[in-house]
Amino acid sequence: MYGVITLATSKGGVGKSALARSLAAHWHMLGHRPALVDADPQRTLANSYDPEAQNGVPVIAEPEERVAEVIDDLRGRHAPVIVDTAGFRNRTTIGALVASDLALIPLKPAREDVEAAIGTYDLIQEINQTDERKGRPIKAAMVLTMTMRGTVIARHVRLQLTSAGYPLLIAEMPNRVAYPEAGIDGLSPITLEPDGAAARDILALAQEIMKFENHEIINSEVSAA
Repeated sequence: MYGVITLATSKGGVGKSALARSLAAHWHMLGHRPALVDADPQRTLANSYDPEAQNGVPVIAEPEERVAEVIDDLRGRHAPVIVDTAGFRNRTTIGALVASDLALIPLKPAREDVEAAIGTYDLIQEINQTDERKGRPIKAAMVLTMTMRGTVIARHVRLQLTSAGYPLLIAEMPNRVAYPEAGIDGLSPITLEPDGAAARDILALAQEIMKFENHEIINSEVSAA
């Protein structure tokens, strides 16, 4: 199990908060002790989050440069610590990435999202060359969000990224109304409907993340979502 997973990209509106909530709920249901850190100055995650409804999974809002200290404190008691960052590059996001074991880079199937995801991936590679991370690189994987089954653009984006050698999860987070509906009350669809389609989406993502931890190849030109 990864100790710290940070969701990062330099573009907003890609479903980072929904994915963070959903992964935390999934791993909690499996008996792990996840925690959430909201490192977004807009506090998108923390402002609507209900820890009691989410079975006590804590969320800590820390949009400032102390984020690394908060992560370090939580990782002694929780795993994984899942960090939701701002939809733009700032010092807080960089600090969270430096403290991470895995960076997930969510992107919608659109040109501007692809450009932002590649920029974030390049940033992570830069961080991996610093003294703090040299010899223990941050793993990174992109994940497609808000996709619609069978669309040409999603297939095109997947082919573009995998052909260029970028690590892209096979599993996706499709465009389902369950995510924003649950998010109104700060919940995950898994909490409301454990056997629903959205819960199956997150299960597939979580399983693939664990395989990635074990060094299995995740690149694919065919979506299994």
